Amino acid sequence: MESEKFNRETFVRRSKMYVPANREKFLEKAWTRGADCIILDLEDAVAPAAKAAARRMIRDDIPIVRKGGAEVQVRINREFEEEDLDAIVIPGLTSIMVPKCESVEDLRRVDRMVTELEKERGLPVGRIQFDLIFETARGILRMEEIAEASPRIVSITTGPADLSVDLGFTRYPELNFDQYFYPETKLLYAARAAGVQAHGMGAQNNADYVDVSAGKEAMLKACRYAYRMGFMGTSAIHPAWVEPANEGFSPPADEVALARRVKKALDEAYAQGEGSVKVDGKMYDVANMKYVNYLLVRADAVAKRDAEKAAALAAAGHAA
Repeated sequence: MESEKFNRETFVRRSKMYVPANREKFLEKAWTRGADCIILDLEDAVAPAAKAAARRMIRDDIPIVRKGGAEVQVRINREFEEEDLDAIVIPGLTSIMVPKCESVEDLRRVDRMVTELEKERGLPVGRIQFDLIFETARGILRMEEIAEASPRIVSITTGPADLSVDLGFTRYPELNFDQYFYPETKLLYAARAAGVQAHGMGAQNNADYVDVSAGKEAMLKACRYAYRMGFMGTSAIHPAWVEPANEGFSPPADEVALARRVKKALDEAYAQGEGSVKVDGKMYDVANMKYVNYLLVRADAVAKRDAEKAAALAAAGHAA
């Protein structure tokens, strides 16, 4: 494999925005929305009769949606994965969203298919990433082993809509926490153990990325809650969620400022042979320094990603 070693802390994909691969109207505007990643959807957003035509559009779609600096991901259909992969494993593709993950064997088969296509087409072997969606009870129960099935995997998430169907319950906004607490909590631990990112809104009531009526403050609050639980990004089907996701899954400015002060104070204390220090009335020691260093690395990575997108937008003649 020629892929670069994945670093969960410096990898920034806070917002992933779905766009139907065959909707030119949406594609033309998608690159201006500020998403870290744009998902060209060949699955749920495309009618069965239109899937073949949508596949043929991917080659032209990718350069359009990349103009604003976004990474490009494609969500495939598991029942048409061979046809979909043949159409999308091309230059410019960053990642493949693999839905309905249920077994290590299935995922490794998809990995082999992508590898063969990369070799045939002269693409760097292993560079195309996988984002996984767990949408069934079978997949949730096998999540830990599947999350480690391929070095291509960079993030995992649940699919609440299909999962509710598989589990046989109706979704109620006021019951989201109770209905999804187990899979979302398991996801956090599985992602951490596998060294990949956990994505999604987590288990919280009255928060759903398909709800565009919530308002920016409510959206930001939901994203910030997920961030504080350990999630590192989420998906959205409407551009209204992009800005709240980018902000909500970034280290808060006040926490970063405090972290810089704590690091400075601890560095000075270490130089004097002391192992702890007081900052703003609280004691900090070596254990705190681990989180401080992580937060500062993450903040720097987010700043770099935002600068990259701003530069791309400016080059394309669009104000950030």
